[in-house]
Amino acid sequence: MNIVIAGAGIAGLSAAEAARKENPKCEVVLFSREAQRPYFRPRLPQVVSGEAASDAIYVHPEEWYRQPGLEFRLGETLLEVNPETRQARGSLGSRLTYDALLVATGAVPFMPDAARNFTLPGVFPLRTLTDASALRQTAKSSRTAVLLGSGLLGLELGFALTRMGLTVHVLEMGGRVLPLQTTPKSSAKLQKLLEAKSFVFHLGAEAERAEGAERLERVVLKSGAGINCDLMAVSAGVTAAAELAVPLGLKTDRGIVVDQFMETTRPGVYAAGDCAQTPDRRGGMWSIARAEGLAAGRNIVQEDPARRVPYVPVAPSAILKVAGIDLTSVGNIDPEGKLPFSEHEEGDSYRKVVTSPAGLMAGFTVLGNREGVAELTRAVNKKSLDAGMLEALSGPGFDFKRLDALPG
Repeated sequence: MNIVIAGAGIAGLSAAEAARKENPKCEVVLFSREAQRPYFRPRLPQVVSGEAASDAIYVHPEEWYRQPGLEFRLGETLLEVNPETRQARGSLGSRLTYDALLVATGAVPFMPDAARNFTLPGVFPLRTLTDASALRQTAKSSRTAVLLGSGLLGLELGFALTRMGLTVHVLEMGGRVLPLQTTPKSSAKLQKLLEAKSFVFHLGAEAERAEGAERLERVVLKSGAGINCDLMAVSAGVTAAAELAVPLGLKTDRGIVVDQFMETTRPGVYAAGDCAQTPDRRGGMWSIARAEGLAAGRNIVQEDPARRVPYVPVAPSAILKVAGIDLTSVGNIDPEGKLPFSEHEEGDSYRKVVTSPAGLMAGFTVLGNREGVAELTRAVNKKSLDAGMLEALSGPGFDFKRLDALPG
C-alpha cells in the first residue's frame, strides 16, 4: 500500500509512525515544505532566546528517516493531485501514484493588516525554525519589541525576548491576557506577574500601522498612540493551510472537514492536524495534532473500513513555559462561569475546577504552582465530583489523592 502524506509537522509525522506500525509493509512518502526535518514547534521561543539550539529540537535523529519503506522529501510540497487517477506531482518534479492520501499541511500565521502591509525589515511571525532564527538575530541588537497577540505561544515568545533584555509591549484586542486559558481573576494575576518581567500590556488595543524609513521604527495604534520599537513579533493566531482542498474537491469550513475516522468527504483522502476540522471542532494544539495524526495513520492503512477506529477527542491542554510562573489549563475552564465550579485563591495562586451539569469534571486551571495538576488532569472527563467534593476543592489544604480514589 502506497501512502502519500502532504505535510511533515507533528500530525503528518505521527500518521507516518502509526501507519508503519499498523502495517509495516506499507510505503510512506512524506512531503515537507520546510528544509529542516520535523521539530518540536512549541520550543521555538527557546530557540529565539538561545536556551535551545536549533538542532536540539528535532523530533527524530536524521537516521530515523532512512528506514526502509519511508521516503522523506525535504523542501518539497505536493503541488498537483489528481484524485481520479490518484497521481501526484511535487514542486521539485516528483511524480508518484498513491493508494491513500493524508493532508497534514498545518496552518500559516494570521498576519493583521498592520503587519502584512509593512514591507520593510522588522516584522516577524513565529511559525517555523527559519522564523525563530531570523527573529533571534534581530532581537540581539534590539531594545524594544511589540507583540501582536497574547496567546500562549505569544507570551512564551515575549518572555524569550525579555530574557534577551528587551522590553515587550503586548497588544491584546480583548480585555484580558491569555483569554482562552484563564478566567478573569487568574488573568489579572498572570498579568501582574508578567509585568514584573518587563512586559507592558495594552488591553483593548489594536495596531493600525507600522512605520519606518528603512526598517520598523514605530507601531501606531488605532487609538492614535504610538510605540517606538525595533521589531514587531506576530502571534495573532493561524489559518488552516487547506489549499489542497480545491483540487481534491474536499469540503471545507474553518479547515478541511473530516469525520470521526479523520477521513474527508472524498474516500481515501484523510486530513489531520491544524488544517483539519474534526466533528468536535478542537484544534490548534500540539497534543491534539499528534492524536489526530495517530488516528489518521492507523485508519488510512485499513483495507477493510470496518476495522477503522474512531478518533477520540483529546481535552485541550496548555502549560505556560515562563520561568517562575506556573499556569496549567486542561479541558473546559468555562471563563464565563456558566457551569458549576469551585475557586481557590491564595496570594498569586489561583485554582478553578469546573464540572458539567451532571457532575463530570470538565476542566481546570491552576496558576502559581503545580499542586494537584497531575491528579486533576487524570480526573478530567473521567471522574464525577459531587457538591461536597467541589466545595472541598475551594478550600486550602485539599488532598488531591482523593480524586484518584473516586470511581470512574
